[in-house]
Amino acid sequence: MKKLIINANVFNGVDDKLIENVSVLIEDNLITKIGVIDASEVDVVIDAKGGTVMPGLMDAHVHITLSASFNELDTMTREEVAIRSARISDDMLMRGFTTVRDVGGNSQGLKASIDKGYANGPRILPSMAALSQTCGHSDYRQNQAQERLRDGHEDSPMMKLGAMQVADGRSEVLRAVREQLFMGASQIKIMAGGGASSTFDPLDTLQYTLDEMKAAVEAASDYGTYVAAHIHTAPAMRRAAEAGVMSFEHATIMEDDIAQTIKEKGIWVIPSYFTSSLIAERKIPLPNEETYRKTERVGKAMFKSAELIKKYDIQNLAFGTDCIGDTRVHDTQLNELTAIENTFDTITALRMATSNCGRLFEMSTYQHPYQEGKLGQIVEGAYADLLIIDGNPLEGVESVVNTETQKVIMKDGKVYKNTL
Repeated sequence: MKKLIINANVFNGVDDKLIENVSVLIEDNLITKIGVIDASEVDVVIDAKGGTVMPGLMDAHVHITLSASFNELDTMTREEVAIRSARISDDMLMRGFTTVRDVGGNSQGLKASIDKGYANGPRILPSMAALSQTCGHSDYRQNQAQERLRDGHEDSPMMKLGAMQVADGRSEVLRAVREQLFMGASQIKIMAGGGASSTFDPLDTLQYTLDEMKAAVEAASDYGTYVAAHIHTAPAMRRAAEAGVMSFEHATIMEDDIAQTIKEKGIWVIPSYFTSSLIAERKIPLPNEETYRKTERVGKAMFKSAELIKKYDIQNLAFGTDCIGDTRVHDTQLNELTAIENTFDTITALRMATSNCGRLFEMSTYQHPYQEGKLGQIVEGAYADLLIIDGNPLEGVESVVNTETQKVIMKDGKVYKNTL
């Protein structure tokens, strides 16, 4: 089927100027031409009415299956978690997010259901279980006095659901990485240091030895993909960079030498400024004072690291929200775009949520599940994943953040919203 968008301006996901007064031809699920196009042989015409066609939004750090507090997840059946995850994925699509990278969650089943048309939601590049050492950020056993049960299960809901997994030593790490790849992981997620939200691992802990990290990178590289690391402190970042980790999730307490290394090695940084502002101001409910202290420290440090990102002109930045919780938490997803604009500028925010994510996801090479077209750009040969915005996003992201001015949402050539 051929669809033609007429009377459109185009933000292609990269340039800081619009391509004005053009048409966009879509054949099945791909963009095939941008320019002056004859409308006589198309099946559907969409009049953009002078609005802006831009790439669908992308989020490089989501946890779709973590749809409640950890304690509440422990009370749910797998079916309830699956249904809640489907609701969250549908909501993401209707906010304009057409592709996401899930970096800790058993989301392969949801991905397959979306791809086959049984559920609505964005394209998903799953990491499957986030891996850590014992007593690391993926060790979410609730009781320090508990011994491992004979069947290998823990008392942690996220570990039971396959969102988190513990692996120690080179051989266990190799096996755990390969297991995630076997289950459909597009990239691998490890925990390289302490966490703000977890109870038993102090923020400053170094997690995974250099050899264990190298094992994860080697196993991922052998399958053409890369390792992303949850990471907050400078010592952890130094070790991860040496090991070959290529995606730093948070990269919070950065120092000058780390910023230089990130720039030189082309490592990706995925910050979360809106969430950081909330936790710095203690606006997210947490279980105890120690967790509040850790998150407050992380929230305040995130904005200091932004100054180093500017100083060293780090360009490999991708949009990530790190939302965990019920629909009210995930509903804040678009606020991150405004937070990035306030921290940097408008074009940086737009690129981070479109073409930059597309470039990051291409690092999965043949583990990338969507190889037919390009993601994150409006160019010939790209997937027809796009928004039509009433306004010019380059003049401010408010026209993108406001769902009322998101007039059309299209994914894979299918229109999910049209209020033109």
